[in-house]
Amino acid sequence: MPPILMHPTTRLDPFQRPTGSIDDPCGIGWRLLLLFVWLFPASGLAMGFENLQINGFGTLGWIHDDNATSAFVRDLNQRPKDSLPEDRSWFPNDSWLRDSRLGLQANLRLSSDLSVMTQMVLRNQITHNPGYHLDWALLAWTPMPDLDLRFGRVGYDLFLVSEQRNMGYGYPWIRPPVEFYGWIPLYSLDGFDGSYAWRSNAATWRFKVQGGRSIGIGVPMDEDLYRMTLDQAITATLTYEEGRWLFKAGHSHLRVASEAKPLTPLFNALDGLAGMGLPSVEAQAADLRRNMTFDASRIRLSTVGLVYDDKDWLVQAELGTVSSSIEMNVNHDIAYAGVAKRWGDWTPYTLISAIRPHHRAQSISSNWGDGLPANLEAALNGLQQASILAINSSRIHQETMSLGVRYDLNPWAALKWQWDGTHVHPNGYLLRPGTLLDGSQPLTVQAFSVSLDFVF
Repeated sequence: MPPILMHPTTRLDPFQRPTGSIDDPCGIGWRLLLLFVWLFPASGLAMGFENLQINGFGTLGWIHDDNATSAFVRDLNQRPKDSLPEDRSWFPNDSWLRDSRLGLQANLRLSSDLSVMTQMVLRNQITHNPGYHLDWALLAWTPMPDLDLRFGRVGYDLFLVSEQRNMGYGYPWIRPPVEFYGWIPLYSLDGFDGSYAWRSNAATWRFKVQGGRSIGIGVPMDEDLYRMTLDQAITATLTYEEGRWLFKAGHSHLRVASEAKPLTPLFNALDGLAGMGLPSVEAQAADLRRNMTFDASRIRLSTVGLVYDDKDWLVQAELGTVSSSIEMNVNHDIAYAGVAKRWGDWTPYTLISAIRPHHRAQSISSNWGDGLPANLEAALNGLQQASILAINSSRIHQETMSLGVRYDLNPWAALKWQWDGTHVHPNGYLLRPGTLLDGSQPLTVQAFSVSLDFVF
């Protein structure tokens, strides 16, 4: 049997469904580990290696698509190198980096109800600080059989595969659907979570709540980087499992606690229009400015997920809606559905996913500079266009159909092949960065991926 990763709801078989980085490397998770190393160095040695488990997982992945003006990203904190759109060779470096990752997990049991757990995942992302790769660093306490409490850096757990999405061995497809998971590269929170389970007839219910903050998102903005900090994060989920069925519903509320510094020149220019004596221009500029102000904005997420799994067939689907108090943040409906069928070591599958924005794309109804001197007209019209382009750049509007097959080489490794056909709608290009100037045209892309997933 393959080694089991230390999470009470992690299962490695793709037909066994799951329930259930950071700029500051000395965040609460690291401090917790240092505290326990200091408190228990001798006892840790005395307990011996039988109380220490070290396991790992990884993916070696490769992807190639047929479009030369935009590039695939697995999630929003990846940015292809500048040469990728022009590099149409079959093996550019970035093609190997999109899906490849390596994870290491350690669990030290201190007593029958107390343990320390860490998980580090090396993955391609725009931020290279080691702290951004630390997903878990926590103290786990089980004061009673049905109650689990964890403190430190805990995995952000809202979706069906929230805490397992980096472990490709745990699901049939090469990657979780980008339309559902790619827009929120939030893997962990510095804080706590607690879950309570109970049985009702043949069913198992689990209620989980978690809270904290995260500074683990680096979002590319043109050639710059927005280091997004989230705080006041509260998430609650309810999971129902009976026989072949699993249902999970959740809600999460987050507050953005940092401003997008790459937008500072645009903010200053819009603020400078106040008092110009052009009421309509000033009102539009103030509205655009408000809808680009990330700091103190709120994000609300609601999701429901359903799984049917009889060991031969797997049907999995999730629906969600995301809303923000500003238009430039994520305001979308998201969904996917996947079906897989196992024949021995072979598992063919199909997957469809989509994301739709709540708001129409911004457009120019009248030019700010109309009737003004030529130099002022050009400046105002350029500022207006830049502001609308910035807001529209945050929209995601696309759908993907995938066909693939998984082949289990042995109990520790699986090969996967996958074809993706993606249609991107005008002004919906946030998940397809590239050389398009305004994203005003639709785009259809075909991609082919191969991966080797393994556990150890």
